[in-house]
Parts: sequence; C-alpha cells; structure tokens
Amino acid sequence: MKYLFKVILLFLVIFNFHVPFLHYSATITVILCIFYYLFFVRSSPFTYFTYRYVFVILAATLVMALINFSITVFHEQFNIGMVKRLILQGYMICCVIFALPILVEEKARAFEDAILVICGAFALQGFIHTMGFLIAPVGDFLFSLQTAAVQEAADSAMLNIDRFRFYSLTGSPFFELPAAYGVACIVFFRLQLIPDQNYLRGWKAFVIILMIALGISLSGRTGFVGFTLGLVLYIFYNWNNFSQMGRNVVKISGGFVLMLVIFYTILTPAQRSNFTDRLLPFAFEAYYNWRQVGRFETGSTDALMQIHYYPLDTQTMLWGRGGGSDEFGTQFRHTDAGYMNNIIFGGIFYILLLVIYQFLYFQQPMKLALRQNTREGNIDFACFFVLFAYIFILESKGATMGTQHITETLLFYTGFSYLLKQYALEDMEDDEALVRSGELIE
Repeated sequence: MKYLFKVILLFLVIFNFHVPFLHYSATITVILCIFYYLFFVRSSPFTYFTYRYVFVILAATLVMALINFSITVFHEQFNIGMVKRLILQGYMICCVIFALPILVEEKARAFEDAILVICGAFALQGFIHTMGFLIAPVGDFLFSLQTAAVQEAADSAMLNIDRFRFYSLTGSPFFELPAAYGVACIVFFRLQLIPDQNYLRGWKAFVIILMIALGISLSGRTGFVGFTLGLVLYIFYNWNNFSQMGRNVVKISGGFVLMLVIFYTILTPAQRSNFTDRLLPFAFEAYYNWRQVGRFETGSTDALMQIHYYPLDTQTMLWGRGGGSDEFGTQFRHTDAGYMNNIIFGGIFYILLLVIYQFLYFQQPMKLALRQNTREGNIDFACFFVLFAYIFILESKGATMGTQHITETLLFYTGFSYLLKQYALEDMEDDEALVRSGELIE
C-alpha cells in the first residue's frame, strides 16, 4: 500500500494533468503530503531543500528563466511562454522535493526505490491509456480532461493526429509523454542489471514493461528510442551471462503466449480490430512501410530531415530572434526540431547554455559513479551517460533540453536519489571503518 501511495504521489507530479480549482495535479501531491506529515509521520517536508544538488538545480532553473526573459526583451518580442515553462518545471521539481521524505524510506536504497516508483507510475499511465483505448467511455472521459487547446488539436483535420493518443492522464500528451516513457525504459533496464535484485523481476517486471510498451505505442513512437537504448545497455553489460539471457527469453516467450491467449479470448472483435487496424500501423509504421514499399521509415522522420531543418542566416545563428519559428510570419518555415527552434529563439550561445544547464542534472551523479571504481559504478555511469545522450537525440525531434517538464523532473528525481544512496553508503563505510579502528585499539 505504501508503494502504491508513492506511485500516486509521483504520478500526480510528473504527469501534472488539469484538475478543477487547483489547475495542476502536482498541487494535489503537496496537499496529500501535508496531511501525511501532520497525521502519520512527523517529518519536515523541507528536509531535502538544503542539499547542494537541489539548490544548484533550482537556482539554475531560475537563472534560465531570467535568461529566457532577457532574450525576449532584447529582441523586443516579450514572449514569456518559455519562462512560464521553466517556472512550472521548477514548481514540479519542488513538489518532488516536498514529497521526498515519503518517497525515500531508506537512503541506502533510494536509487532502486526511485526507479521502482518511476516504473510503477509509467506502468499505471500505460494501463490507463490502454483502458481508454479499449473502452470507449473511458477514452471519452480521459479526452474530456484535456485542455481546450489539446482537444482542438486532436480534432484538427490539418494536424491529422490519432485521437487515441489523447486518452492518457497527462497535461502533456504530445511529444513530452512518449519522450518521458523512454527515460522510464532506460532506468528499468538499469534496475534489471542489479545482481540478484528482488525489486522488479519475473512476472512483475514483464507486466511493468508491457504496460510501458503499450503506453509508448499509444502515445508516440519516440519512447521506443529510450527502450532501445535501455535494452542495448542491458545487453552490453549482460552479454556473457548466457544462462540469465536464456531464462529471460523463455520467460518473455511465455509472456507473449499468455498475451495472445488474452487477446483472442478476452478482447471483443471490435477491440482486436482496433489493435490490428489502428494501433499496430501507428506504433510500427516503419515496419509497415518496409513491408509495403520497401523503405524502413516513418512519415515523421522523413518530414524531420526534409522540412524541419533548413539554413539560417548568420545573425540568427549567433543571437537568435527571441521567438519560435511560427512567431515571425513567413520569415521562417515551421519547424518542430528542438535545435532549430532554440537557435531561432536565442542562437547558438543559447543552445550552449541549455547544454550546461542540462549537464547539471548529471554532473554530480556521474562523478560519484566513476569514483566507485566498480562494475556497478561503471553501469551507473553508463546509465546516466545514456540518459544524457538520449536528451540530445530527443532535441533533434523537438524542444527537450532543459525545458521538458516530465523528463526534467524525472532526471532530477533519478539523479538526486542516486546521490542520496551514495552518500548513505559512504557514511556506512565511514562508520564501519571507525568501528574497525576502535577494535584495533582495544
């Protein structure tokens, strides 16, 4: 029950869907935590706000908001959309910090517990999304919770977006949700590399990754990039463990057989048709294109390279224009690409600032991972490096670096929980050393 409570708390923060009166679901987490601190555990919600890592991230977020505002003022655009995003991002991170005394029960295993809660939150999202896809009234209800702007985009014939992509419980159903699913996949596979771990294994691990995979399929294919990176990380560090790999293959095969039984015995013909005629062609568009026309590609990747990247003048490359590609009429062609939009906004130097800001999430965890000088430390370093590289890959498709709410909140939670674990382990080692020295004196 405590685990489910943790999952719900994180779910409310990272997906931050619209709720009446409060507007942000993240605020519900704060309210629930206050009640918990008052009536169940006498703990201070501000325990972790004084840590250096927390201060650096929050201060850097505020600085980036001020830089964004300065750029718009300098170019006389006065567009504070990105400033609002960064402020909201800071608020979501603060909500996670506020909930950390509940989320972190034992610091020595804070990292593993954080991954477990993250995977649970995304599995829950995948389950909700799947129910919305399979059961029309549930889907209609979830769609009604989306903002008016999102509903308008879903109904737009020009955008031509599959309606089932909006049957998720999140305030960011477009690019952000599938991108964040990729982060969950990477940390899931990191957890599987822990020797003899009992956190998430067997049928529980299969159900979790199945729900995450369904969530990616329904929300957007971008998450499969993170899934692939996580899988490569797992195989790279586990390739010589043939017995384990063989057992995993057998278990996964058994799981897929059970899925087929459920597919043909429990789902209605209409539901099966939805899967085969709507979901699979969307989720595996590249394969369907390869089978039909002999090219392994998707429409979005084609458009990305042919339409969304184009030459810019030197002045724009250096200093930007203080806005996005759609804010200058016909001066710029519309682009979704993150690198393009960020250059148009603030130039190449702004991109460098975003890289530095993003690196702050990884610098300390990667440093501590390397300092271990062990196999587990090397895997931790590789995990954080893969997460960092994943951000650069996402940026090629859409604005991600330093400004994607769900992803940045997840990266903060993952990075800080890892630091808490390492600090706790180092303290334990110091205590043991003192005990040993005391015994030697005696």
